[in-house]
Amino acid sequence: MSDPRETATGAEVVRIRAADWILARQTQAWGEAEQSAFDTWIGESPANRLAYLRLEAAWNRAHRLAALRRPAPEETARGKRRFAPLLLKGMAALAMLGILVAAAGIYLHQPIVKTYATSIGHHQTIALKDGSTIDLNTDTVLHVADDVRGRTATLDRGEAFFQIRHNAARPFILSVAGHRITDLGTKFLVRSQGAKLQVTLLEGSARFESASPRAISTVLMPGDVVVATGEFVSVSKKPTQQIAEELGWRRGILVFDNATLADAAAELNRYNREKIVVTDPAAARLSIVGSFPATDVQALVNTAQQVFGLHVTKYDGAIVISR
Repeated sequence: MSDPRETATGAEVVRIRAADWILARQTQAWGEAEQSAFDTWIGESPANRLAYLRLEAAWNRAHRLAALRRPAPEETARGKRRFAPLLLKGMAALAMLGILVAAAGIYLHQPIVKTYATSIGHHQTIALKDGSTIDLNTDTVLHVADDVRGRTATLDRGEAFFQIRHNAARPFILSVAGHRITDLGTKFLVRSQGAKLQVTLLEGSARFESASPRAISTVLMPGDVVVATGEFVSVSKKPTQQIAEELGWRRGILVFDNATLADAAAELNRYNREKIVVTDPAAARLSIVGSFPATDVQALVNTAQQVFGLHVTKYDGAIVISR
């Protein structure tokens, strides 16, 4: 069996050591060496002295109760020898019980972490206990913990739209790619893709804290957009209409306003297992305007063929667009 001190906290270790000293004084030969060691330990800290005095008082009370039996003198010595180890073992057991209760309390108060994940082309809405909601976009993984101390979440990858009910006593904190976003009563969109993180604030405010060496901290207001790539962090403004278009995926729609064909293809590829590859640089720079179903690859392919007159072939499971 392992030593209880290995898993006990500092306070429990002190109490167990104090019990050891009392047991030693009652059951073992006690000389100058033992007294010197005891004096050294008792003088190391006030906590040591307090723990010893408390256990000694408990011992004395128990000893007085035992004396009420008025045993014969020869029984007293035998009883003391038997009772001392039992009492100290009982004290050690109570100390261990305290450790177990404390450990159980810590365990029971650990937040329950739930993991949510969406597959390619799907999205999901999560409803939190307080009425907040989180919409997960395609190919997204989010971990959410909710307990009495606060609400936390970690975005592993993908995109999510947060509508959080503010509660100063239980803040909502999102961690993503080493950065942290703290809700101050807000709606915000977060997209993590590779080394790039983008946070867009729609309503209210939120504090963004960067994990970059510069340790940037800023409060975002409606329309603010943070882009973080490695050590680089920038904050800019974006029109409300453009933000609304970026949230079209919640309705299953992707809206392109003068996006390049390459960018439109890359965005559609996030939602579909069948991928579009634009091989011609000139074709890749063509501008696309319009709304497309997120899971309808053919709609963009038709535009490439019918509007731009581009050549479309299938190769190795992909749709290849070229001149």
